[in-house]
Amino acid sequence: MPRILIVDDSASVRSLLTSRLRAWGYEVDEARDGESGADKAVSFEPDAVVTDLHMKGISGVQLCRVLRSDPATAHIPVVLLTASGDKRSRFWARTAGASAYLGKDRLDDLAVLLPTLIEAAAPPSVSAGDRGLVGRRTLQERMSAILDAALFESVIAGEVRALASSGESALLFDGLVTLLDEILTYRWMALLPVRPQEPLFVHCHPTESAGIEATARAALGVADERAVHAVADERAVPSDGGPRVEMIITFAGICVGRLAVAPTGRGFSRDDHRAIALVAEELGGPLQMSALYQDAQRLATTDALTNLLNRRALIDVLERERARADRHSFPLSLLLIDVDHFKVVNDSRGHAAGDAVLQGVARVLMSVARRSDCVARWGGEEFVVALLQTGEVGARIAGERIRRAVAESTHVVPGGPPVRVTASVGVASGAAPWKVETLVAAADSAMYAAKARGRNRVEVVPGAESLDSGRRVPAAILASSK
Repeated sequence: MPRILIVDDSASVRSLLTSRLRAWGYEVDEARDGESGADKAVSFEPDAVVTDLHMKGISGVQLCRVLRSDPATAHIPVVLLTASGDKRSRFWARTAGASAYLGKDRLDDLAVLLPTLIEAAAPPSVSAGDRGLVGRRTLQERMSAILDAALFESVIAGEVRALASSGESALLFDGLVTLLDEILTYRWMALLPVRPQEPLFVHCHPTESAGIEATARAALGVADERAVHAVADERAVPSDGGPRVEMIITFAGICVGRLAVAPTGRGFSRDDHRAIALVAEELGGPLQMSALYQDAQRLATTDALTNLLNRRALIDVLERERARADRHSFPLSLLLIDVDHFKVVNDSRGHAAGDAVLQGVARVLMSVARRSDCVARWGGEEFVVALLQTGEVGARIAGERIRRAVAESTHVVPGGPPVRVTASVGVASGAAPWKVETLVAAADSAMYAAKARGRNRVEVVPGAESLDSGRRVPAAILASSK
């Protein structure tokens, strides 16, 4: 016979409910307040609890939270009764974990509701010893534990939401590692944003770095060509741990990423699982903010036609590199590349063909540049390649390699046969402390010299640092260049 516990501070309501429930074939026990109801929920072991939403002392919402917080009573369905149908009461009932919310004018609905709730309830997941331990805890201790857990979860949620100000996803991941290290002990952790241009982020111990990267790839189904951003330090614990915990990260109901955390040998506790779930639940907003920030940065720093860095972004890179070069005495070289006779292409084949040629040249430059080089569209048909930590000899070689690659490439253009173009390359190099404006002016002078001497060639201005940034190209050269 199913057992129902009625908790209500009204004797008349308890009497009415008891008579009806017994008539429906239930075994019934009563409690006159929330405190005694919490104790009887452990000793009586009911199949369901029916309680008033508003009671003196411990309310129905608080009783529901007490029952949900302990493994010995967490499985018991709770029906909250109220004479008020206001939205706020319904909200508190739902967030407290109530199974149902019912007006006192609809008590007959319990005849249908209770069998459904009892049948759907999960069986208790605790031993008799654990149940006895819960029974020995006072209500004050149980309420205190609930408040502590709520405060802890509130702080964690706030810390995760604060990651939204990180900006770049790499900085967000660093902040996530710091946060998880403070609340968990784990073997490795991986974050996979759903955006394909983002890398797989992995945190693990240095001694397990190579193996864990492969493990994380396999666990999250990441292709070999996708980049990995690895953070390897001793905050992660090397171990032969158990199965990983994997969570979907959503924002506005849409999947924006996945989080995987692998335990050490001791595994994860119930509180650990809850903390991981809470982090995943709150991480969607920060991930989305990071994506928006990076999109905005990309739009502000990328040339729309060629997808190269724009002039502003290149200047920013050069200024950061200048500060670093001043500290370490690094040289830097600039290649200023101008497409020869580009106006002829535009005039004879149209601007769509000209755009296709510029896009093709941009692809050529990216294909021959080193990973450490910065390639940018300077404006019009001019491009710049910044060769970091590279002196004049290396710059000459790079300039010739680029000139040859452009000359040997064919560009498919709309409405006609493919187009081949050449480029004039000006090279300027400077030893630290160099100046950005001086190198740009020197490379510009060298490029105009290449055009004046026949185009499709590389010219070098030696000793760029000795050149005045205001130096102008002779008028005769300007007249014949373009």
